[in-house]
Amino acid sequence: MQNESPFELLSNMRQLAVDLAAQGLSYTIQSAGIKNIAYVVDDIHFYCEASDVNEVSVCENLMLVPQTKNWMRGLVNSKGVLYSVTDLALLAGFEKPTPANKGHLLLLTDEDSQCAFLVNRVIGFRYFDKSQKLQDIESKQDQLNGLSSFVHEGFHADGHDWFRLDVKRLLASEQFREIQ
Repeated sequence: MQNESPFELLSNMRQLAVDLAAQGLSYTIQSAGIKNIAYVVDDIHFYCEASDVNEVSVCENLMLVPQTKNWMRGLVNSKGVLYSVTDLALLAGFEKPTPANKGHLLLLTDEDSQCAFLVNRVIGFRYFDKSQKLQDIESKQDQLNGLSSFVHEGFHADGHDWFRLDVKRLLASEQFREIQ
């Protein structure tokens, strides 16, 4: 089977499905799970559902907004839409801000808030296996600082703990809404 061409492999899979259907059985393929976008904030690995993010972009032409919290870094224009930029590292209470010229933006799909998260680095799409789920998520909450109330599950994969940031919950929070 290792020497089969892609066409032969697909043909064999189709024939298997036809044979199973003739026996009254079905052939299904299980999906890999929920598609997530993984990113790094102050050396901590986070992820959120890909459906929460409309686009990933570099942080260019950041317009500063005076008299706001330090984590509200400013505004960016992406394709004619203004997004407020939240530095997740500063919102979490970490000491050093994310360098805007080196960070990445996660432009969120939430049209009511039209905001973007500034993160150190976007890793890309990730899928997690249920067997990798962190069983002791409560013991890891201290390292998440101000984001701990928005993280309720995580996984351990590739030598790192990955924490799921609940974007909708964060956007609805009083902490996030108070920018002055």
